[in-house]
Amino acid sequence: MTASNLLRSSRLTSGISQGDLATRARTSQPEVSSIESGRRVPTVDTLERLLRQTGHRLVAVPGVGTDAPEAGERIASALRSDSVDSALRAFIDYSDNLARHSGASRFALGIAEPRPTGSLAWDAALAALVDYWFSKSRLPKPDWTKASSRVLTRPESPQLSDYDLEPDLDDVPAEFRRRNVLIERSTLASV
Repeated sequence: MTASNLLRSSRLTSGISQGDLATRARTSQPEVSSIESGRRVPTVDTLERLLRQTGHRLVAVPGVGTDAPEAGERIASALRSDSVDSALRAFIDYSDNLARHSGASRFALGIAEPRPTGSLAWDAALAALVDYWFSKSRLPKPDWTKASSRVLTRPESPQLSDYDLEPDLDDVPAEFRRRNVLIERSTLASV
């Protein structure tokens, strides 16, 4: 995760504006904006100071790979380009990464809330995916995965086109069914 994504995600999760963060951290709003946009890469000390003002901490854990905010950004970018296949690829890559890790590393990859992707179905699918892999490790579920905004009002499959078969409900994990996201277990790993 980049410093810009980490700071933006932490700030948005905390529900504070760039101006509020700047005031709390005794810096300027343009400074916060330049970090969040990626125009400026902060020092570790600066990033840590800003994160503390959002109620977050900077922690290093073993493991490398895509986390929830990065997966959400990739999915959103794919959707803006009208590429459902690329959105699905980003989702599967994230699932593969969660599968490769366990314990604290898996927790670190799912704890930060991704920004909305532009699709309620993909937002719910990301929450279901984190819930699914965290359940396998008996990890506590991040609050963002429990949000009502990450539950669909009716069953939907975000990755299907008009020519795909409907998912087999017996193969849809409970974490997905609870959110009305129809993605089969077999879709959660690369082949």
